[in-house]
Amino acid sequence: MRVGKDIVELLSSAMYVDPLCIFREYIQNAADSLDEAAERALYRNGVQPTIQITLDPAPANRIVKIRDTGAGISRTTFQQTLTAIGASHKRGTPARGFRGVGRLAGLGQCQTLVMLSKSDDDSVVSLMQWDCRRLKELLLETSDLSLDQMLQQVVEIDELPPDGHPKHFFEIEMRNVRRHKNDDLLNESVVGEYLSQVAPVRFHPSFSFGAEIEAYLAQYQSAKTYQLTVNGKPIYRPFQNTYEARPKVHGEFKKVEYFEVPGVASGTDAVGWILHSDYLGAIPDRHGIKGLRLRSGNIQIGDARLLDSVFPEPRFNAWTVGECHVLTSKLVPNARRDDFEHNGHYDNLVRKLTPKGKEIAKSCRDSSAERARRRQQTAAARNANGNNFDWPKAKNFFQKNSSKKVTQPHKRQIQTLLRGVATYAQIVRSLIGEPEPTKHTPP
Repeated sequence: MRVGKDIVELLSSAMYVDPLCIFREYIQNAADSLDEAAERALYRNGVQPTIQITLDPAPANRIVKIRDTGAGISRTTFQQTLTAIGASHKRGTPARGFRGVGRLAGLGQCQTLVMLSKSDDDSVVSLMQWDCRRLKELLLETSDLSLDQMLQQVVEIDELPPDGHPKHFFEIEMRNVRRHKNDDLLNESVVGEYLSQVAPVRFHPSFSFGAEIEAYLAQYQSAKTYQLTVNGKPIYRPFQNTYEARPKVHGEFKKVEYFEVPGVASGTDAVGWILHSDYLGAIPDRHGIKGLRLRSGNIQIGDARLLDSVFPEPRFNAWTVGECHVLTSKLVPNARRDDFEHNGHYDNLVRKLTPKGKEIAKSCRDSSAERARRRQQTAAARNANGNNFDWPKAKNFFQKNSSKKVTQPHKRQIQTLLRGVATYAQIVRSLIGEPEPTKHTPP
């Protein structure tokens, strides 16, 4: 069998619709390397498991650098491992990346791709440099090169002294990065927002439900997190205690619900959580939290709309905030990681999540109906009294204060009102602190 050169283009460019996906590919490999280092007890003498992303948008550089302090790749297997396209020793293991193609993700996004690595036992740093411009030229040529022949022309191998490098690490450096949209690949804000949703990082310390959710998921070993920084700034999950549903209208997360998805025959295929709120409508995209989302190895698969089908009306997924973490190895992310491979276990997952989607949809409808009822009450009060009146606010006031004695300030207000012509609405308005409506004198 002969493998042609076009396989590189398919795996490095055509497979990734969103250029930001390259960060996900490299970070999932970094997480696997950190796990390997931890299993080998390499974190000692102050070395910490970290993933550091550095973005340098200066015109003379345009560099993206992704470094992890994982186990690294041994000098003896460095070249063989990184040029084995579509082959990985991680297949059949719990590792996240196992197809041997993720390392190629950056080839189509820069002019030069440099891979550096050192294992704990090595005395030198191994270097592999890809000439991406030459690679593109060869892909456009009509010459019928084999994959090996092409690699000989675009790949250089070298070694560097270990000074200034970690004891063990792996690093990807993309030089002269291509420009996309608003230069997203070098935009610190855009990259940070993307990774906060996709990457296996912790919830922000200010998020009240964060520690509770992490503790629940830890029971199933499905919430392992890593220290990830972008230009030195730590990345956290984007969840907060409140959200802005629309300008000046805020919703609040009131409780968290947990659930399990039973397997086809036995066991548990997935677990998850849902944040219940006021259900004020579709949550804006800018928050990065809407939708019931799927994760595998604590890395997001697909996007916020992947599970639209489990809701009786897809729009209600946009009202929802939650996650479903896959546990079983029988649910396998596809090569693009925008969905799972469809099989009986995936059908079971969707089928078991559908009742949950119906429950959430009902909560959405009930909340919408309650808001409509309150608007009708307000309109009725306006018609009856000739002006707008916040009856829900009045009801809340009396529920809280019904057993309390009338305060002296309120007594004086009532007495003042009763000396003139006062309506019941005016009396209640004075108690709850609502200002009198502005009266317009006809011309």
